[in-house]
Amino acid sequence: MPSLFKRFFARLPMARSSRAYEFALEHMPLPEGAQVLEIGAGQGFGAAWLSRRLPQAQIYSVDVSMDCLKPERLEVGPHPPVFIQASATDLALASASMDAVFLVMTFHCLPQPQRVMQEVARVLRPGGVLILADVDGRHWMKGPFELVEHLFISKLTHAYTPDELASLVAQAGLDDFRVVRRPGKESGFMMWAFARKPVLRK
Repeated sequence: MPSLFKRFFARLPMARSSRAYEFALEHMPLPEGAQVLEIGAGQGFGAAWLSRRLPQAQIYSVDVSMDCLKPERLEVGPHPPVFIQASATDLALASASMDAVFLVMTFHCLPQPQRVMQEVARVLRPGGVLILADVDGRHWMKGPFELVEHLFISKLTHAYTPDELASLVAQAGLDDFRVVRRPGKESGFMMWAFARKPVLRK
């Protein structure tokens, strides 16, 4: 069972916001019929939004627990998301099956971050992309953010810096790593990171 505080934070407007997903897709357009994985289903609002925004795509969303999922509240697209209970360290998906993997305000609290990145790389097809949005570990918000998360959400929480993410991505075999921020909000605490699974050359 999720804690009372996890349930509370899951109900906040930020938990339902699609802005992080929209901004990511502006920088990394996906093919119409993409196979897309979201890690961290929560209440399901992110996956539902993706299914509306990418109506020809199939969205899969995994979470270690489905206790917060509220399917009756979701407005979904023509291909409803498929929700799967699984750990981010052991994704229940075939290798080289996904065109994109989203990690939106999720990676900071996952166990075994290197293992998670290895699983992301495993399920991505060659040319597939990792799309990650999270708190920038170089921002002053890192301290307060981690303190609140450690007290009420997870002792595992760690706000990663771009350099830390770049290292994890490279060790997993992904490349073309880059970080972007919202125009006019370059000093904000949110960052978007992108990486790609290399295409094997013959």
